[in-house]
Amino acid sequence: MGSKFVDTNIFLEIFTRFGNKSNLSKKLIQSNLSLCSNLLVFSEVVWVLDSFYKMDKNLIVGCLRKILTSKVKIDEKKLLVNAVNFYEVNKVDWTDCLNMFLIKDKKISNVYSYDKGLNKFDWVKRLVP
Repeated sequence: MGSKFVDTNIFLEIFTRFGNKSNLSKKLIQSNLSLCSNLLVFSEVVWVLDSFYKMDKNLIVGCLRKILTSKVKIDEKKLLVNAVNFYEVNKVDWTDCLNMFLIKDKKISNVYSYDKGLNKFDWVKRLVP
């Protein structure tokens, strides 16, 4: 029997709601089933908690760490741990943070962008076209 994918709404149910669906979602994540997810789901969790629920960044980081320490297999887990750690202590956008860690992993250091916020990533040289 193969892994089963966990979508964003399962995590959001756990982090934002109470009730039967939330309890069932928690039981699923704590089960011994082979579960997996990916960094797109991870990023969607950040986006929804920030933009819709207006959750404090520290609470969002706590939610992200709960996902990372759960039994759910997450692709690019080490990269995500590093990105979460950087995101927690720096005033950066999550998507920028994730992108900069993805390119770091690929040993890319030159980035064309007008976004001055990328200057916070010391392994990145921001280039302007």
